[in-house]
Order: sequence, then C-alpha cells, then structure tokens
Amino acid sequence: MNFEERIDLLCEIGEELRNAGAGNADTSFPGYDRIFFSNPWFTEEFVKFSLSGWGKQLTRENLREWLDKYNISDKTFPEIILGIIMAGNIPLVGFHDFICGFITGINMKIKLSSKDELLMKWVIDKFYEKNSDLKNSISYTTEKITGYNTIIATGSNNTHRYFEYYFSGYPNILRKNRNSIAIITGKETTEELERLADDIFIYFGLGCRSISKLMLPQNYNFNDMGKAFQKYLYLLDHHKYANNFNYQYALIAMNVVEHINFHDLLLVERKELYSPVAVVNFEYYSDMEDIKKYIYLNNENIQCVTSSEKFSDNIVNIGDTQRPRLSEYADNIDTVEFILKLQK
Repeated sequence: MNFEERIDLLCEIGEELRNAGAGNADTSFPGYDRIFFSNPWFTEEFVKFSLSGWGKQLTRENLREWLDKYNISDKTFPEIILGIIMAGNIPLVGFHDFICGFITGINMKIKLSSKDELLMKWVIDKFYEKNSDLKNSISYTTEKITGYNTIIATGSNNTHRYFEYYFSGYPNILRKNRNSIAIITGKETTEELERLADDIFIYFGLGCRSISKLMLPQNYNFNDMGKAFQKYLYLLDHHKYANNFNYQYALIAMNVVEHINFHDLLLVERKELYSPVAVVNFEYYSDMEDIKKYIYLNNENIQCVTSSEKFSDNIVNIGDTQRPRLSEYADNIDTVEFILKLQK
C-alpha cells in the first residue's frame, strides 16, 4: 500500500468506528456484553466513547492536518519490524501506536493486552478485511512476541523495569505510569466544572490522561465543584467502582484523614500525583510560580495538564483530556518521528 492508500483505509476504519460508537456496528463486532464480561471496567458507555472518539479523529481532514509535517515515503522497509506491547487500562489504548506504525508502512508484531484483547482484535481484523495483504506485514497475539528489532512497550512502573532490562538493546519507546493534573483558578463556570468531571470520571480514572490531582487556589470553595460532579453519581452502581470507593473511604476513616466526600469521589489533600480509583488528590497553591515548580519537578510523571488559563502552549482545554488529537503523543514522544528515523 502506498501512503495515499493508507490514508484512504484509515478513513474507512474511521467510519467503522463511528458506526460502532453509535451502536450500529456490523455482526463482526464482539458485542458490549462480551467486552464487559471480559473486562468489567469496559462498560458500554466508555467503550462507545472510545470508539466514537477515534472515529472522529480518523477523517481525511484530521489525518492530513496530523501528517502534513512528516515526509512519509511510499517505500517499504521489510527489514524493520516494530514490536508493540500494548497496555489495556482503557479501551483501545494501544490504537494510536498501531496507527502510527500503519501510516508509516512499517511491519508490526503486536502483543495485545488480555484486558483489551477483544476490541483490538476486532479493529485490526477490520484492517485485514479491507486489505488482506496486511496479514503479511501486521500480526497480533496475546502471547510473547519475537522477531522484532525495534520496540514500543507500554506498562506499569513495575513492568517498566522489566522493559528496560530486556529492550535496552533495541531502538525503543518505553512507557510507564503517568497521571494528569488540573489547575483550578476558582473562576471556572458550571459547564467547565462539569467538563472537569469528564476528565476525572471517564474510564473510571484509569487512563494516564485521567485527572488524578487538582491544584487549587487558597481557600477554594468546593460547593460548585461538588454539585457539578454529581453527574457521575451513577458510577456507584458499577460494582468495581463502588468497591473501590467504599474501600478508600474505609481507609480514610480508619486513619482519620481529612477529606472531602462528594459521594461519588473522595478528595484528599496530598502532595502525591498518583491517586487510586475513586480518589483525587489536591494541593493548594499561592501563585503561578508554585504551579510551574510543581510541573517542573513532576514532569516525567505528568501526561497532560488542563486548565481554563492558558499559561503554557501545551495546556489542554478542560474536558478534553480524554479526547486527544492524533498529534498528542503519549509521554510527548513523537511516535511517527521515531519510526521514520528508523527508516533513514
């Protein structure tokens, strides 16, 4: 396939994803009940959100805007085989790496996460359905992959140590846990606070772009935030989320930790960036220098920053952390550029 043909195919895949996200998938789709049974964190609501989000990105206009800055050749490089080890914390979390490999025409061997096996299989099979020759250059498995000579691996902090040990001899992108923060000014509208709730609650807070830490002005009044966050009170009907909420609440109560209870989320004043499911940490700041210092000191562990104040070029709009554009790369490492350098 040449570059233009790959663009065309991605547009076709985009239509498939939009249809599936709207509940109009064809009979090859594994079904929301089966996906949920395989991974109870993958609810129909959030799987549809992911499918629709990717579908909206895979349009000709968006693809052109993303790829125009690169010099992507029609030439193939069969000697380069990219191994991709995918995470499975949220639906289709490894899809961006796949797209980057596909659009550059590189051969790929993919290790699927058992947590996101059904969705990723369905999507990759859609590529095969539209061009069966891709089976010669792209393969996937849930077992160990071999035969690659460059690697992209995404996992936890624990698996990252394993990645560093085994993959240090290859050109690589190795990713570990990251979290995201919101800078609150106290001037946010009700709509902005409701969109902030999206950034926190979508995917149950399991994504690296999920807000796990709030930076708040001194003497912040939580009343409006608490009201806005009630839009996700229904998540307590989800047994795994409810279990996490109750467990964290019990820990907080036993240890007499000061907290704010929104009834669907617990807020705790902590310096740590990471927070468990159903908990968000917060910290007060005095001025923008406090914010800049915090971001600087935690830069390697921060995926993205959202705020209504655009004090930096890479600030994400409130409500958009779970709606990344194609040009927003994990860990801010340009995956397309990484692959193209291998081909020189």
